[in-house]
Amino acid sequence: MAIVGKVGAVYVSDIDTAPTAFTDRPTSADTERKRYQVTDPAFRYWPPDEAITVKKNDTTITAGFILERAGGVVAFNAALEETDVVTVSGKSLSLIQAGGFFNWSIDGDSEDADATTFESQGWKENVRVLNGWSGSAEAYWGDDRFSRSLGLIVVVKMFVDAGPSQACLEGFALIKGDSIEAPVDGLVQETVDFTGVGPLYPRF
Repeated sequence: MAIVGKVGAVYVSDIDTAPTAFTDRPTSADTERKRYQVTDPAFRYWPPDEAITVKKNDTTITAGFILERAGGVVAFNAALEETDVVTVSGKSLSLIQAGGFFNWSIDGDSEDADATTFESQGWKENVRVLNGWSGSAEAYWGDDRFSRSLGLIVVVKMFVDAGPSQACLEGFALIKGDSIEAPVDGLVQETVDFTGVGPLYPRF
């Protein structure tokens, strides 16, 4: 099923700005002390190909967690102690608003592999092997940002609420298409197509 949003905004990574290095940035824990997010929003978007160092109580750790690079979250397998302090070092992308978007949509998809055997007793069996997502966004054309982003991996942040909650979906995506239409009786419009690279994270 598609997720469609018609409010809020779309943000992408600034392709003209190199990632900014940061060291031992503090994090804030959720109520279960399993998810720790970099406190400063300026350092929450970590490029897929950059090394990220996580420290717990000033000691580097390499296991027991996964990184949510879009959003700057360290998600631990088990809850930490209340006294534990988590810091993160690495490089972060800056985001800019892709102004003028009036419509966007996201589609999740998956691929299954046939796993039918003699023991399946005549019933087909499948195993989930891949998950993915793709989407598009429509805007009133204003610059060549997306044309220059073709073939590049950027952060895409799509809001479903422009109000206080700032609910959104975010992840890394490959910009794969950019079309511009100029009607004789209206504004020039642009449609951008992208394919997800890694998970899409709901921030509700």
